[in-house]
Amino acid sequence: MLISLIVQLFVNINTFNIKVNAAEINSKLDEIYISESNYNEDMKSKVEPYIKSKLESGYIDGDKDVKLYYEKYNIENAKANIVISHGYTESLEKYHELIYYFLKEGYNVFGIEHRGHGRSGTLGIADKTQVNVEKFDQYVTDFKKFMDEVVMPNNQGKKVLLFAHSMGGTIGTKFIEDYQDYFDAAVLSAPMLEVNTGNIPKFLADIIVEFEVAIGNGGNYVLGKKPYTPEYKENEIGTSSLNRYKYSHDIVANNKELQRGGASYNWTKEAFDTTKEIIKPENASKVKIPILLFQADNDTYVKAEGQNKFASSAKNCEIEKIENSRHEIYLEKDEIQKPYLDELLDFYDKV
Repeated sequence: MLISLIVQLFVNINTFNIKVNAAEINSKLDEIYISESNYNEDMKSKVEPYIKSKLESGYIDGDKDVKLYYEKYNIENAKANIVISHGYTESLEKYHELIYYFLKEGYNVFGIEHRGHGRSGTLGIADKTQVNVEKFDQYVTDFKKFMDEVVMPNNQGKKVLLFAHSMGGTIGTKFIEDYQDYFDAAVLSAPMLEVNTGNIPKFLADIIVEFEVAIGNGGNYVLGKKPYTPEYKENEIGTSSLNRYKYSHDIVANNKELQRGGASYNWTKEAFDTTKEIIKPENASKVKIPILLFQADNDTYVKAEGQNKFASSAKNCEIEKIENSRHEIYLEKDEIQKPYLDELLDFYDKV
């Protein structure tokens, strides 16, 4: 507790108060905003046709020849480029609303589906929906190849900006620590810089995971995790917006290629080990680009302590704490999401 308080003294944390009703906010998104009130219809009639008209997609070969699916959206006279690094179990389908806003605000958009996610193959050992990886660094190696082969040759000579959520934040943060010449700025949205182990103390979770991998059970599901099932799980979701949750949930439920369940012990060990390395001062201090780190007030997936430790050592990192938000801030209810998006876009516009 004392260490956490000391760390926070050296971190620039702003409590981003979002109690005001979204309808009262003078937002740059007012003319294009997709509200929860008519969400399904507007997504299908406005968002999906528009972004589809800008979409180019393909595959590149990742580490050990895993086929990696990517998307790029180019517009005329773009002011910069935004690269999306998605979260655990996700695919780019979940980011269509966000992609729509980025395009409408004048940005090219690039995204990759990380190995073992979405259309980038299945790496599960227990079953095809299991999330598994041999080494976490493979995500970073894949991401570099994507940057080298897809993003940088098509960036139109404009600045390159990162948007990374959750597990994608782990990958993105490790990338900007290892490779400092690609991105001009980054938004880390509820990044997984320390895993929330729930009722199990972190030290004990470490011991259990290390033991299970050591005795050959790395391919088994972590205790309590299971294969994908299509039921609505409103008590376990990462957003308080049921309309946004159900829209993306239904897309996955109707597409087996996108369905992902729980993690293996090996994935969990790799995640634990990588997040510990990322937040070490000698690694975090390598990051010199401007970073805006959004912290979800009611996050039950990742812990704020790891985010605070990283921000205290990174050279130019500001934390915005989003009150009343769950983990998926980018898919939250209107009164949370809208001011969050305004803050995010203001940050990008000033780079």
